[in-house]
Amino acid sequence: MRGRFRRRRRARRLGRPILVGLVVVVIAFVAVAGWYLGTQRHIGKALARGERTNILLLGLDNVEGSSRSDTMMVISVASGKDVTLLSVPRDLRVKLSDGQFHKLNAAYGMGGVRSTAETVSNLLGVPIPYHIALDYEGFKKLIEQIGGVVVTVEQRMVYDDNRATPPLHINIQPGQQVMDGKTALDYIRFRDDVTGDIGRIGRQQKLISALLQKGLQDKSLGAIRSLVDSVRAYLKTNLSAVDFYELAKLTQGITPGQLRMATVPGTPVTIDNVSYLEPQAVAMEQLVARLLKGMDVPIPAEINVAVFNGNGVKMLASETSKYLTDRGFRVSGTKNAEVFTYDKTYIVVLTDPRKAQVLQDALPSESTIVTREQFSAHYAALAPSIPTGTDLVLVAGAGFALKTE
Repeated sequence: MRGRFRRRRRARRLGRPILVGLVVVVIAFVAVAGWYLGTQRHIGKALARGERTNILLLGLDNVEGSSRSDTMMVISVASGKDVTLLSVPRDLRVKLSDGQFHKLNAAYGMGGVRSTAETVSNLLGVPIPYHIALDYEGFKKLIEQIGGVVVTVEQRMVYDDNRATPPLHINIQPGQQVMDGKTALDYIRFRDDVTGDIGRIGRQQKLISALLQKGLQDKSLGAIRSLVDSVRAYLKTNLSAVDFYELAKLTQGITPGQLRMATVPGTPVTIDNVSYLEPQAVAMEQLVARLLKGMDVPIPAEINVAVFNGNGVKMLASETSKYLTDRGFRVSGTKNAEVFTYDKTYIVVLTDPRKAQVLQDALPSESTIVTREQFSAHYAALAPSIPTGTDLVLVAGAGFALKTE
């Protein structure tokens, strides 16, 4: 009897360390799991708080053995099906971490995705906490997984680039078609001599819009989870699986009118025999304020300007028209003013006064903003030549001159 009692006490003593060890393991597991979940980025939580979230999307190519960021977009999302795609041209002239000016796509070679995200964030003046980098194989895999994408090709596309790895040979026929992975990749990589990189950006935006409209709309969230899992091996990203699912839910059901697309404006320049796009600072700031910061600020594309030559300089109205259209404004008409003796440059407000400030900031010379009533002495003479729908009248007077690159 005593022996049995001793054995029971001994078993209880031996069991205590095992029990304590199990408790420690459970507590450690809970702590680690809590830390892991707490450090995961959840876009859904930010959207629920009413915050806008920005994601840098990079498409990576391979030229002569080195990777480059061939495509750059900022995907900006907010609750309520609010999605913006802001394309960032790869040839923008920016200062990088070495203190020198380079093309923007050189940032990836200097520091990878993180360096590119920091550079784009500094350029636009907005935080970009997330990134997705997708190589060409991953892009083709994505298209194949969703069963192709429907795109209408405007004209035949023929292009060859033997520097690419592997060499690039594009031959796409015009018309509506269901593109497989290779054809879709060729479509967004095609670059002609007329539209250059801006044309490529337009096609990239068009294809992404088609992806959202046809590629994802008819899929369940379960199917989207499988899609994400199938391409994650091709991604470099700091988004969690939960984040991808939240983005999928946000984009499901989005209409073309809800998807806003724009491109950072730039002016072509050549410096030391290298071609760049010089960022148009004022227009870019206004675009970012409107699309990424949620501020109700007019952008150049929404402003119609009638241009008048008020100082007699030859071709001034037409050259000013080109200057403004290059910066995104719409020019409703150009003509000589009734006289060439305007003592200064005037911006006459016909609709929204905020649009006048946008135009004034974009001009290279000083100007004075006036109302129609304040300009009444001249307005009566100009009125018959002002096209319907004009927001602002620009009369270039004494001292007005355009910047020359």
